[in-house]
Amino acid sequence: MKSVSIDQITSTNPALLSLQQRFDVSITAVQPPEFANAKTLVFVSTAELLQKALANQAQALIVLQSLYQDAGTSIPSNICVWTTPNISQAMSLVLPLFDQKTDFLKAGIHPTASIHPTATVAPTAHVGAYAVIEAHAHVGDNTVIYPHVYIGPFCEIGSRCHISSHVSIGSDGFGFFTDKTFTHHKIPQIGKVVIEDDCELGSHCAVDRATLTETRIKKGSKFDNFCHIAHNVQIGENALVAAGFMVSGSTIIGKNLMVAGGVHVTGHISIADSTILTGRAGVTNSIEKGGMYGGFPLESHKESLKTLVSLPHVKKMRKQISKILAHLNLTDE
Repeated sequence: MKSVSIDQITSTNPALLSLQQRFDVSITAVQPPEFANAKTLVFVSTAELLQKALANQAQALIVLQSLYQDAGTSIPSNICVWTTPNISQAMSLVLPLFDQKTDFLKAGIHPTASIHPTATVAPTAHVGAYAVIEAHAHVGDNTVIYPHVYIGPFCEIGSRCHISSHVSIGSDGFGFFTDKTFTHHKIPQIGKVVIEDDCELGSHCAVDRATLTETRIKKGSKFDNFCHIAHNVQIGENALVAAGFMVSGSTIIGKNLMVAGGVHVTGHISIADSTILTGRAGVTNSIEKGGMYGGFPLESHKESLKTLVSLPHVKKMRKQISKILAHLNLTDE
């Protein structure tokens, strides 16, 4: 079991992690307060969580700065304590020290992976079991390709990307011509997919190749499981997208997109920078100004909540309106 020292934790970012109480302890894991013990590190953001951690004899705590100012005197001196202004940011720095699965993601190509001779894979990349990388594809530095990933011909994956199991990058876009007899004729998809640096795709995502040019996901974008990006779509920098997102072809999305689960976006529209889409929103027209939107038909988040609250009352309101119309002799004969 990996042991992490106090100095290792502090050195991740001394400006973010300030050591308030030093007590030499061997830290072997990170746990929530209810599962804490003398060898675990606990992140604490509320007074309730602090009491749980102390009750379970945790001896290493990373405490929200404001909480420590209020409750720091209640923490015994035989506990190692750091303070931080941002618990989530602290977790992003400290948890990699305890992440043992990275030990199995060293640079190299698994012997069962299928790599076309014309594909290029950076020496620092990791390619997992049964992954397939087709002709003239490229995988960048320090990128992790998990088992059973498919990367099609001519597709490009940037540096420091994480492509989870069963992702498909570069399958044909959904392009067909239907003739007068309702026979469907395939339109070859001869473009490619480009995934820029520092992107992550969750399991079972599909990013289809463009018809002529490229489908592109720009740097820093993160996608949860089961997302579908259709052909010719462009997604801007730093998108953060929850599971079940589907976007149809040729839609252009700006930077800093945030999407909750189950959102669907139609094709051939544009979405402005800094747009937030709430869960199960349906987008059928362009969004010209960034902001928070939800519902179907799509409205501002505030208006969509009003609509949602009104829906259970629609049947009753219809009956009431019918009675009023009948009383006024305004009903249809």
